[in-house]
Amino acid sequence: MSVIDNPYAPPQAELSQPLAAASTFFVVAPRKLVIMILLTSGMYFVYWFYKQWTCYRQATGANVWPVVRAFFSVIFLYPLIMKIRRQVEVKAPTYQWQPRSVAIGLVVCGALPYMYSWALAPLTAMKISACLTIVHLYLMVQVQRAVNQVENDLRGEVNKRLTLANCIWIAIGLCFYALSIVSAMRLAELAQG
Repeated sequence: MSVIDNPYAPPQAELSQPLAAASTFFVVAPRKLVIMILLTSGMYFVYWFYKQWTCYRQATGANVWPVVRAFFSVIFLYPLIMKIRRQVEVKAPTYQWQPRSVAIGLVVCGALPYMYSWALAPLTAMKISACLTIVHLYLMVQVQRAVNQVENDLRGEVNKRLTLANCIWIAIGLCFYALSIVSAMRLAELAQG
């Protein structure tokens, strides 16, 4: 005798939880984003970009290749930010930001070092790169805040802790920084002597 046949049977509840909708974009706490980009010598940006396109592909079914888009991020940065802009308009229309200006600023910050690094003294190029890094981080935080707004996780609570893998990449990034500084100092010594 089934529940339908037995009017005296207790009600049966559906115990299986529906799957949560896949997030359209990669959520990360802005603080963690800054730490990871700075301490990994910018390598986290490639990973962040890959994760953004992977989440987008999973959520929308779009035919995109996240690996290719991550390695050619300068080309695909503007389209990603415009996709984020569209989602902000739908899910958080009151959120204020300047997506086109942010996209152009990020492209300029990414391309500018290739234009001056060969013409300037190594230490001068390093100083300019440090200034551009500050601007780049500010713009990246603007993009991440928009993403977090879309995903309804304003502070990035689901991805705010540093993992063991994060710490390993930080160690690798710090080694790159040390090598860059030593190389710049040696080139400066050679130029003087």
